[in-house]
Amino acid sequence: MRRPILLRQTVATYPVEPVADDAWLAIAFRAFARLAERGRVRDVLILGTGNGLDALAALEIFDPDALTVTDLFEECLSVARENVLAHLEDGATTEIDFVAGDLLTAVPPTTRVDLVYENLPNIPTTPEVELERGVNTGRFFDATGLDVPERFDAHRLALHWRCLRDAWAHVRPGGGVLTALGGRVPVEVALELHRERGYDPELVAFDVKLQSEPALVLPGYGVAEEATGIEFTFYASEAVEIVAAARASGLDGEDLRGAVSPELARLAISAREAERRLESGQDVAHSVLLIHGRKPG
Repeated sequence: MRRPILLRQTVATYPVEPVADDAWLAIAFRAFARLAERGRVRDVLILGTGNGLDALAALEIFDPDALTVTDLFEECLSVARENVLAHLEDGATTEIDFVAGDLLTAVPPTTRVDLVYENLPNIPTTPEVELERGVNTGRFFDATGLDVPERFDAHRLALHWRCLRDAWAHVRPGGGVLTALGGRVPVEVALELHRERGYDPELVAFDVKLQSEPALVLPGYGVAEEATGIEFTFYASEAVEIVAAARASGLDGEDLRGAVSPELARLAISAREAERRLESGQDVAHSVLLIHGRKPG
């Protein structure tokens, strides 16, 4: 951001990481910038904004004509609305709408955009999880009634599948969906997720960050490994510095991933191994994928 931002938060909003380098949004903003360099992005739809910081970045980086901001809970959306409107620059002309609802259910059917940005949770909720708590909303979702191909459901990509399906009607030809995904699954599976829904995917930003809230996240993936036989991918914490050094040379996206893949393979561990490392006081990491799926046309 070009200027200081003061965000209001509540228990219902996902907390801001105290160190920017540990944050998802730092990686998402790099993806925003790469897309903005390629051409004008006239309208943006952000799903699950939380505190609204991603919306403020979209305004700054894309300077769109229109911005639609959503969140599942009205309490979150009201905070996001306050944060966004409080930081609009003088003379801003972007038309901004805020709608509360599950994914795109509250978005007017006539809405058409050049870009949908989504950073959705991956772990199906259990009865004891309070989804209204921001840290939980960022990790868990209610899987009731979701009909998803087994391959993507097993890899904990069900909500992304539904989002890509429902976004198709709202994306203009030539526009696309930008998916932010904790890359604990094979990159090819994440790309295939987009292809199955008709998009042409590209990895536009890549990084490795320390796993935040590991005690909250790791058990869900450990249970999934036992249930599905799939082994999810985490990394020893040294992976963070390896990727940062390679990125400092100017690489990003698929070029960066390709450059560091041999060293990352050496540091890869399963969810269960990550849990054991956590119990011994060691940090663990995971990759972050920003995949832009372009709608042909």
